Amino acid sequence: MATYTIICMSMGIWPTEKNLYTWIRNNWKPKGEINLHLGSKGFFIVVLTNLEDKDKVFEGGPYFYAAVGLYMRPWVRNEKRSHRSLLRRKIPSPDRGDPY
Repeated sequence: MATYTIICMSMGIWPTEKNLYTWIRNNWKPKGEINLHLGSKGFFIVVLTNLEDKDKVFEGGPYFYAAVGLYMRPWVRNEKRSHRSLLRRKIPSPDRGDPY
C-alpha cells in the first residue's frame, strides 16, 4: 500500500499525540488511515494512506494549532537534508504578502 508522508512543525506549542489525532481528524477530515509519529520540539510526521487526503491538506490552509502556525512539507523519498537546511527554509507569511 502506498503511503504519503508530511513533515510538520508547530511553533512554540508541542501538542500531545492524542490532541494531534483529534486536530487532524477535525481539520483535515482524512478518508484513509493516518499514522502519527511525534518528534521533539514540535516536530511530527503524519503518514496518510490516501493520495486525495495528502492533496487536500496542501490545497487547504493555512493551518493553525491553538492559534500558532503549523508548518508542513511533503517528504520526498531519498531526499537528503540536514536539520539545519530544514530550519533555513523560508516560511510563507501573509504579513509579508508571501503566497501560500
